[in-house]
Amino acid sequence: MVVNLVERVREGYRVNSTPIIIMSFNRPQFLRPVLKSLIDQADDSLAGRSVHLFQDGAVNQYSRIRYAADSEIDESVDVFKEHFPNGVVHRAPFNIGIMENFRRAERFVFEENEFSCAYFFEDDLILSPNYLTVMDTIQRWGEDTNRISYFAAYGNYYAPQAEALEHKGEFITLDHHWAFGLYREHWKAMQPLLKPYEAVVLGTDYSRRDHRKIFALYESETASPRASSQDAAKAFASQKLGLWRCNTFTTYAKYIGNTGQHMTPELFREIGFDRTIIQHHVGSLRFPTHEDILSKLSAQENLFKEVRQYELNSLLRNLPPRELNPLRLCEEQDVVNGYRLFLARDPENENVVKSLTGRHTVIDFISGLARSEEFQSLGGTLAHRPATRDDVTYSYSLALHREPESEIIFANHIGKTDARQLILDIWNGQSRKALWSKIEVPSARV
Repeated sequence: MVVNLVERVREGYRVNSTPIIIMSFNRPQFLRPVLKSLIDQADDSLAGRSVHLFQDGAVNQYSRIRYAADSEIDESVDVFKEHFPNGVVHRAPFNIGIMENFRRAERFVFEENEFSCAYFFEDDLILSPNYLTVMDTIQRWGEDTNRISYFAAYGNYYAPQAEALEHKGEFITLDHHWAFGLYREHWKAMQPLLKPYEAVVLGTDYSRRDHRKIFALYESETASPRASSQDAAKAFASQKLGLWRCNTFTTYAKYIGNTGQHMTPELFREIGFDRTIIQHHVGSLRFPTHEDILSKLSAQENLFKEVRQYELNSLLRNLPPRELNPLRLCEEQDVVNGYRLFLARDPENENVVKSLTGRHTVIDFISGLARSEEFQSLGGTLAHRPATRDDVTYSYSLALHREPESEIIFANHIGKTDARQLILDIWNGQSRKALWSKIEVPSARV
């Protein structure tokens, strides 16, 4: 099926009621050119749409870790208002992370306002002037097929120019969920499948999510996504529903986020994002047939199965150390090991342990020990016992709020390092001080 976009534009073929959702955090320097590219959309394709900024906050609601300066958040909002003075700002009072920020945006458009479709953009993808024109055409085709969940037009940024010309107008399976459209009907269908994932992630600091718990969700499955991200969970849910996620082969956008949580300028160049050329010419789109879509879905299903069969064990072995919430409540062993490490003794009695367990946060408990006269008077006194596995584990979890990186850490200390020397080295180290300086609770100032 071939659709000529120019003819569709002349016919007034648009879906201008589809709202524009901008997801933003702390990169106003990227947000500005993205919004400029949105304003510069051709043929009045932006006209008649509501534009919304879903702005995340600076200090995480659950861990109280500061991830951005207030000024970066303020500037992002100001940049949006500068470009869209009539746009609507949905500013989160705290940092809730990308998963919950997307969730509230999705609920706003699909539950509160019942839009049949919405377009979601982040702060790091510059659009071709014809991006919305292409998206509107894909949207109408997707409605007719009823087999599409996510769709985008940022294209195959890996492909060299010769290959891009050869496959001009064709479609590929969507990779990253960037600058995408999503249908309400299919969003609703995915929600029951996402509940197990949400049970692990919601109400936690998303950047410190428990990767192992997430991958454990797929142990009983014959297939698995390759990542623990919310995008991976949604892609997997879409696949289970038999819905294809599609993207144009032609690049109608360019990724510019060369700095961020998962990106460095070096990696940006290595991947080749700096070489992407935005295509401005709009021609015909060669939409796949029903049989083509089924073939794409089958290929994607096989990929998920291969990940589960051949890659999952390796993925689990190479996961980063589990990061813990500094504001988690103390468990009994946190209290016992905190006393043993910081004060070189056991708690006075069981009542002391019970009074702290489940009532005090770990960061409050540990800062209290570190401020105590007993700890100060001990100074550099050693425990005169070699570190055990528990000593290593709790030195990291109580002071650094994470697990040790690998078994090498245990091998370097068990039976070799004095238990109190271990906690003193970690406590006085730069890693501990840097983390605690970002935790915005009074007890962290120690």
